[in-house]
Amino acid sequence: MKAIAFAMLFAGILISTAADAQSSTKDKMWESEYLSIVEGGLYALKAEKYEEAYTKLLEGAKLGNKTSQYYLAQMYFQGWGIEPNYEEGWLWLQVAMEQKTAEWNRSFRSIRDALPEDFKTSMQPYVDEHIALYGAKAQDLRCEKRAAIGSNIKEIICSKRFY
Repeated sequence: MKAIAFAMLFAGILISTAADAQSSTKDKMWESEYLSIVEGGLYALKAEKYEEAYTKLLEGAKLGNKTSQYYLAQMYFQGWGIEPNYEEGWLWLQVAMEQKTAEWNRSFRSIRDALPEDFKTSMQPYVDEHIALYGAKAQDLRCEKRAAIGSNIKEIICSKRFY
């Protein structure tokens, strides 16, 4: 009987410790849940499961994840599993570009240069609104300038804060 009681107490301590050890966002989302959404969206996109990719990437994008925002924008621009929509693509790309990487900058410049100036001007109020809702500050992200391992090129990388 003592062995069963001890085992139950020990199991309870392990569960409690595991829950306490995991970080969460300021909105009380577990880090593992957040990462699962993002990774699930990227995995589905790579597997060409576009409906699932869209759902997960949109969820991750609304949580402020820059990678989700970038690939959601690409889905809109490229028409991967959805009807091309340059307005939505431009909104998500602009929000994603708070994170600056060489690859994303090249892609951004080619898209920006292909779009008419009046389109970009007319979209600016919507871009500002999107950034206010889903940008780094609104979604509690930390954006830091750092170089990748083995490189001197500094990029701005944004990551969710976990407490």
